[in-house]
Amino acid sequence: MDKNKEILNKQKRQNEIKKEIKEIKKKLPSFLIGFIFFTVVSLYFLEEKFYLFFGNSVDFVRAIVILLGVFSLGFVLKSYLKIKKKEKESKAIGSQLYKLQKLEVDQKNE
Repeated sequence: MDKNKEILNKQKRQNEIKKEIKEIKKKLPSFLIGFIFFTVVSLYFLEEKFYLFFGNSVDFVRAIVILLGVFSLGFVLKSYLKIKKKEKESKAIGSQLYKLQKLEVDQKNE
C-alpha cells in the first residue's frame, strides 16, 4: 500500500512538472512581444532624452536594436534552461516510477 502511495505522489509531481513546462512554453511568446512593445512605447515617450544621449538617430537605432536583442536573447536562454531543468527532473521521476512499477520476478531453481 505504501508503494502505491509513493507511485501516485511521483505521478502527480511528474504531471505538475509537465504542466509547468507547457505554461512556460505558452507564455514565452507573449512575454517577448510585451517586452518589445514596452521598449517601443518607452522609446516613443523618452525619445528626446535618448536622442540627446545617443546623438544622431543611426546610433540611437543601433543601440536600441542591440539592447532589445540582448535582453530578448537572455530571456529566451533563461527560459530554455529552465525548461531543460524541468524536463530532466521529469525524466528522473519517470525512471523512478519505472523502477517502482516493474514486476519483481523470483527466480526458481528447477
